[in-house]
Amino acid sequence: MKNFLKSFLLLLIVILSVQNLNALNVSGKVLYQNDSIRPINNVKVILKNVLTNSTQTYTTGGNGFYQFSNVPNGNYSLSGTTLNASGGVTYYDAIMVFLNIFGLYQFTPLQFLASDVNGSGTITWTDYNLIISHILLGTPFPVGPWKFETSVFTISNMKEGIPHGLGGTCSGDVGGTFVPTVNTLPAIPVAQDGVINVSSSEPFTTRILTRNDISISGAGIIINYPSDLLSVESVEFKGNDFEYNIADGQIRLVWGNPNTAAIHFTEGETFITIHGVSKADFKQGMTASINLDGNTSLINTSNKEVTDLHFASPVIKYGNPALKLSNFPNPFHVSTTLSIYTPVDGDATIEVYNTSGQLVKSIPTGHLNAGTHEVSLDASQLSQGYYLCKMRLQGSSDELSATVRILKAD
Repeated sequence: MKNFLKSFLLLLIVILSVQNLNALNVSGKVLYQNDSIRPINNVKVILKNVLTNSTQTYTTGGNGFYQFSNVPNGNYSLSGTTLNASGGVTYYDAIMVFLNIFGLYQFTPLQFLASDVNGSGTITWTDYNLIISHILLGTPFPVGPWKFETSVFTISNMKEGIPHGLGGTCSGDVGGTFVPTVNTLPAIPVAQDGVINVSSSEPFTTRILTRNDISISGAGIIINYPSDLLSVESVEFKGNDFEYNIADGQIRLVWGNPNTAAIHFTEGETFITIHGVSKADFKQGMTASINLDGNTSLINTSNKEVTDLHFASPVIKYGNPALKLSNFPNPFHVSTTLSIYTPVDGDATIEVYNTSGQLVKSIPTGHLNAGTHEVSLDASQLSQGYYLCKMRLQGSSDELSATVRILKAD
């Protein structure tokens, strides 16, 4: 009996020793699109025993490292989840999905994971449209803001096949531009060039101008502006059939696709025109400026991102109320609309002069209240050429005047 007990204990020790030999560490790093220089912190890595459904978790630190010690034999899955802020989705990502659907661009497994924003398991036009909607409206993706690989593996006497890392990506960031430790892309520089004087609660028009020649067939443009000082009402862009949305201090504009005919901007040409009104809190000594968000993406005719971008825009500066006069369209053929801003109530007169200084037309306006007005100018009786349109406003204390140069075309 003693020999039997001794043999049994020896066998038990051997079994336990073998089990301990088979227990392994499962460790690695969570990396953004498997890029070794972009670890992801605050990821809850989940190790699940497939047979028992029991789980262990480990939350990564700044280096993205995770470790599970003494994991016994069995079948496991490894996945991740995080509450980190996401980002990196640009118009270029939508173009990559567009090209993939037509078989012109092959995705890596993580690019596929980033593209499948509706979670269907295939890349379709639904994914493309969801990415466009996200760029334009900030619409969340059905699969959530983050996606992580899921690895299924077995721990046995053999150590091969055990994962030594986990890849993650923001949903929609097919091009992999997101940097987890930064969370935002640097803004595209917009140089301050010139000044627009605007008083409180006054309409304004400002522009972003190109400082180099560019040709594009698609654009996803995000413009940041100080919404506490300015209210943006409308936007103009050279491309046809563009869409835009104004919300939360951003103008989001989407235009074109790889099948769209390219448009060209020459140096100094208006890229974007912005119409708005300054807010009542815009006071003496204040300035406001706009910039292009780092998630702005312009696509050239080779379906590549345009990287050499230089823009300029005037600073919007508080100035004493002034009479403003402009017209659209300009040039025009038969008639044009005069847009008038009067800072005070007053009696107005509008006169049109030719290049010789002769008065050729008068437009009766009468008394105008302070604010914005539109007056139609019928130029059907005028010959082709340039004219000077002058407006005078006799207020309660002094006379204000403004002029605009107009061109009647054929």
